[in-house]
Amino acid sequence: AHIRWWAFDGPDTLDNGLCLCSLHHTLLDRGVVGVDVDRTVTVSEQFVATGHSAEILVFDLLGNPLREPQRGKPTPADDHLGWHTSQVFRGPSRMPA
Repeated sequence: AHIRWWAFDGPDTLDNGLCLCSLHHTLLDRGVVGVDVDRTVTVSEQFVATGHSAEILVFDLLGNPLREPQRGKPTPADDHLGWHTSQVFRGPSRMPA
């Protein structure tokens, strides 16, 4: 998933990407999930779970750190994360339990 969308000058580089399944990719693109400056997963307060699966697949990620890429590979760039937070993420974020 592109963090900063290609249509908004997001480059096709490793520091602008996250490896996500199709569900979490969609949630990232819709601003339901994001990544904070400290590299933890955020979930929008606007997201409403309609079942137990949503709790497991979304809420259980809240506050967890991103997994580090393979050694020697770039981590997500701060400017791309900041763009996503300000332009896409439907904040504020829920607070971890």
